[in-house]
Amino acid sequence: MTPRILSRRPARSAAALVLAAALTAGVAACGPSAAGGSGPGSGTPLRIALDYTPNVDYLGIYVAITNGYFRAEGIDPKIIPYSGIPAETLLEEHKTDLGLTYPPSIPAYRAARPPLDYEAVAGLSQRNTINIAVLASSPYRDVAQLNGTLYGGFGVPSDKPIIEAVLRRAGVRHPVYRVLDLGDQAYRALADHRVAYTITYGGIDDVTAELQGVRLRQFPIRRFLPRAFSFPDDAFVALDREVKEHPRLLRRGLRALARGYEYAARHPAEAESILIRDNRTALGDAKRVIDATGDATAPTFVGRSGVWGTMDDADFAGITRILVSGGLIPAGRAPSPGQDFTDSLLPRTARLR
Repeated sequence: MTPRILSRRPARSAAALVLAAALTAGVAACGPSAAGGSGPGSGTPLRIALDYTPNVDYLGIYVAITNGYFRAEGIDPKIIPYSGIPAETLLEEHKTDLGLTYPPSIPAYRAARPPLDYEAVAGLSQRNTINIAVLASSPYRDVAQLNGTLYGGFGVPSDKPIIEAVLRRAGVRHPVYRVLDLGDQAYRALADHRVAYTITYGGIDDVTAELQGVRLRQFPIRRFLPRAFSFPDDAFVALDREVKEHPRLLRRGLRALARGYEYAARHPAEAESILIRDNRTALGDAKRVIDATGDATAPTFVGRSGVWGTMDDADFAGITRILVSGGLIPAGRAPSPGQDFTDSLLPRTARLR
């Protein structure tokens, strides 16, 4: 079995801190769309694994179900609720056709022994929003000041080489990385002054913190690593074998998702209502959180051209170099960017951007 490299996704969905027990109770019942919003037997099944409890990252999925975009493609979407199992494990065990993952995990898994031969087939976002964050009331006004302080982590191996690279760019000659892996509780630990800094995703974590009365000071990582941090916050992934053997199914599914995410970017309020309605058990009392995080996140789904899903070599080349230089990936086993993703399944408008 391929070594487990945890997805970043619990960080991306920190709105769960506000939703707390309501979200936990609702995982098993993601609403009427969980069984496939196009109706049983109405098309070819396509399994899509969610990587966390219902949140605004999934706006495009639920819009595509409700607005009939999957049905128009002859697809019967089977939404697999979050169970704490990474997309890599579900793909490896053939439990899903599409999953969501943190893009730096892709070259790391491909370089593992044995490797997991999978790739990104669409970027969920078109803008990297990942930040290093401290409390606004803290004394840290420069990233270099964080050297040697305690980082609230998520059990993600790529964090160490990334943060060390940021510290070097900030002028630290000998970075000292200290981490306390806390999962979702990293945000609470930051608010309680138990760690000095953590990682946030713009549009969700910062907005959620603000709603909770926690003010943050953020340092966008792309400011320090502009080439390495061009990758999307999250990516839909599929096995290489499925890309090769079932391209038509995946292409139709991605076309429906593209319509869903592009619609959500143009009409966030409607998309938020759909997400809440289709996940009423989990999100019925969370309208304030969903509206705020959805309004902030939906614009990141598309680029300036209004197109969803696009990726290019630069999105993976830079981060792979950092993982190699940080010792996470042996230099001789580093995959090429062209192995980490494909844009061949995206709608033609995305491939021609």
